[in-house]
Amino acid sequence: MFFTAGYPRLNDTLSILSALQASEVDMIEIGFPFSDPVADGPTIQESNHVSLGNGMTVERLFEQLANLRTGEITVPVLLMGSLNPIERYGRERFFERAASCGVDGFIIPDMPFEEYMNRYKPLYERYGIKPVFLITSRTEPARLKAFDAEKPAFIYVVSSDGVTGGKAAVTEERESFFKRLAEMKLASRLLVGFGVSDRESFDAVTKHTSGAIIGSAFVREIQHAPPGGAPDVSDPQSLGTIVSDFIKRVR
Repeated sequence: MFFTAGYPRLNDTLSILSALQASEVDMIEIGFPFSDPVADGPTIQESNHVSLGNGMTVERLFEQLANLRTGEITVPVLLMGSLNPIERYGRERFFERAASCGVDGFIIPDMPFEEYMNRYKPLYERYGIKPVFLITSRTEPARLKAFDAEKPAFIYVVSSDGVTGGKAAVTEERESFFKRLAEMKLASRLLVGFGVSDRESFDAVTKHTSGAIIGSAFVREIQHAPPGGAPDVSDPQSLGTIVSDFIKRVR
């Protein structure tokens, strides 16, 4: 599950994390906002805009996550965002702060693999953080095997050629692509993203893969939620209840 840090309100990050943990999701991606997000559709673009307007920064996100592993959060947590904020913050400083918070991995869609190998791989290894690599149906098998050799947290399979937020239509061509990936017997898990929004699309894209990532649909679900993380049976509109109800509809 993906959501943008500092959205819909600046201090909602931990409440949403807690609600997702309570709903027993397998993994949580937290987007750190940027003014020009890569490959994101209008929903996540708007969440980035709102988050930045709320005052979210990389430093503030690390402050919010400082006690991430001292509470009930045990689910894997990854940070997702653009390379620019990392470079501005300082590469080593970014890795050091993330590791001290207990972050498990990074998804940086605009980082070229060559950049990873030449400049970032030593930082991933030094701080015990896992990379994630994105692939499409046009990714060459040799490159895919090179990604797999790096033992990433998982390989992010982009389900469409568009941006996030659309509907994942599993055409015959896309089905063939997923089957080819499964037949490669890669060591890495394959998780599908882009356009996964409900149980139907989730089931369709996970027939030959390990799982799927839902972002835009979840961000839309929580955009008007009131504060508060724990489900409140007396208030069907509480943040925790909205989150748990959404997860139930997808499973």
